[in-house]
Amino acid sequence: MPSSTAEPVTAAASFGTLDPTARLLFALAALLLLCRAAGALARRIGQPPVLAELAIAVLLGPGLLGALLPQAHQALFGPGTRPVLDGFGQLGAILLALRTGRMLGVGGSHRDRRGSPADRAHPPRADPREGRAVAVVGAVSFLLPLTAGVLCGLLLAPRLPHGRGPLALALFLGCALGVTAVPVLVRLLEETGLSATPAGRIALGAAAVGDAAAWLVLAVALAVGGALAPGGLWLTGAGVLVLVPLLKWRPPAGAGRPADVSLLVAGCALAAGASAALGLHQLVGALVLGVLWGRRRPDPGPGADAVGVLADKVLLPCFFLGFGQRLDLGAPAWTPAFAGLVLGLLAVAVAAKVVAGAAGGALCGLAAPQWLRLGVLMNARGITEIVVLTVGYDAGLIDRTLLTALTLVALATTAMAGPALRLLDRLRPLPAAELPALP
Repeated sequence: MPSSTAEPVTAAASFGTLDPTARLLFALAALLLLCRAAGALARRIGQPPVLAELAIAVLLGPGLLGALLPQAHQALFGPGTRPVLDGFGQLGAILLALRTGRMLGVGGSHRDRRGSPADRAHPPRADPREGRAVAVVGAVSFLLPLTAGVLCGLLLAPRLPHGRGPLALALFLGCALGVTAVPVLVRLLEETGLSATPAGRIALGAAAVGDAAAWLVLAVALAVGGALAPGGLWLTGAGVLVLVPLLKWRPPAGAGRPADVSLLVAGCALAAGASAALGLHQLVGALVLGVLWGRRRPDPGPGADAVGVLADKVLLPCFFLGFGQRLDLGAPAWTPAFAGLVLGLLAVAVAAKVVAGAAGGALCGLAAPQWLRLGVLMNARGITEIVVLTVGYDAGLIDRTLLTALTLVALATTAMAGPALRLLDRLRPLPAAELPALP
């Protein structure tokens, strides 16, 4: 009888005695292979691979792997390997912020034939009315969820711990509910064929605008909660003014070659490091650099393709893993009160984002099949919200209970986008001939 339980324990114990480098490499291999397999399964059921990668990260955390095989969990993702994997993950998040900033700088107006799938999702947008639609939808689809999130935060503050103060909690909730994940949105547009439609183009540009606003609100929440160094926001403003003259700089003609990947990553690391040194979050510096990059070079070149593949396929799974190690789905008491918290936040998040996106599209003159899809597309949160939640939790703006609840909201809103779009294809299909354009 004892032998059935002794063997796994002995195997895990012997694995833990391996050289730390070997354990790190085994942990990285296991993570990437599991994410690859889960991503392939997600595609088969019509879900974005990032959703499966997040699920794998949660399953490898203390709630499942740590509970079932504690020694194996400790050997794979314990103190000997986790700091290095966390470092990989932080680099992935920084490169994600760089790409998001580049999308904002480009403004969704350029189609790159050589770059990554995320870059190729920018179809030509010559109609200036779509530019106005991007501004309107971006503002409405961020401000309405932001307001709803702030109100929820003020209502929840007396019932939840908030070490940084109720106003910081309210602003953070508004930020978390107002974001749209640009990388997830890009994949949805590619898989559904909506990239060439007005709804797809406007959603991508509006999501980039909203995400930029979300980072600003997040910085304000951190400042209000005392999680930023004194004067951090003023230093950010001064830094932006210093960087404005750089908008006139044009990279040399050869920039963007694969050989320039090291320069691109080094520049991103310098910008993020300078931001962190000023007392801000490192992602702010990467985002600003991305905006400058997109403004001056809409065609990123194959170097950006290499950076995108590295970030998407290798580094971001490490970031998700670090997030999963913070999260324990069994830690909150699954009481009716907690279930009500999750369902309430989910209802507010979905209603505010879908209504705002659809209303913005309708105000800009889109036909009903287009603005309905626009509302659904803007509701996908995914990666961006996970990054925001990580920043807020590490800064003490939210506790573990709210972290778990908001994570479930992020997973649910990301998972429902694909099925909702397929349902619209049956109920309100787009015209089979020429897709409707803006009036």
